[in-house]
Amino acid sequence: MTQQVREAKIQQFIEQCKAAGMKVTPQRLVIFRTLMQDVSHPSPDRLYRRIKRSHPTISHATVYTTLEAFARHGIIARLTPLHETVRFDPITRPHHHIVCVSCKKVTNLPEEEIPPIAIPAHVSRENTVLGQSVYINVLCPSCRKRTPRG
Repeated sequence: MTQQVREAKIQQFIEQCKAAGMKVTPQRLVIFRTLMQDVSHPSPDRLYRRIKRSHPTISHATVYTTLEAFARHGIIARLTPLHETVRFDPITRPHHHIVCVSCKKVTNLPEEEIPPIAIPAHVSRENTVLGQSVYINVLCPSCRKRTPRG
């Protein structure tokens, strides 16, 4: 990533924070910069350990709550498809899921309702593909009725 691209991403981050009513504090800036530089999609713990090396006074709670706030305001994406809880499905054949981001309701969606997803050649070459699943994140009808629209 070039310096110009990094600076543009930081400026966009600052604008997103302001639009969300969040102050751009030194802690928030270092958390975002560190996340931006880590292409591994790190966990809050891993990110905290990286930041702690250069900012020894930052707390784990600060990193975690800041990441949660960033995700809540759409500044970053949360990559936990089923909302950080273990879920079980009695159906073991391939199929997809519709997941309500509000109430966490999960509904099955038969695989045949979504065209097959092409797996890039480098993924198949470098990994053992065990399967694939699509999670469609939605606001279900019940939650949509309860959520005011702007």
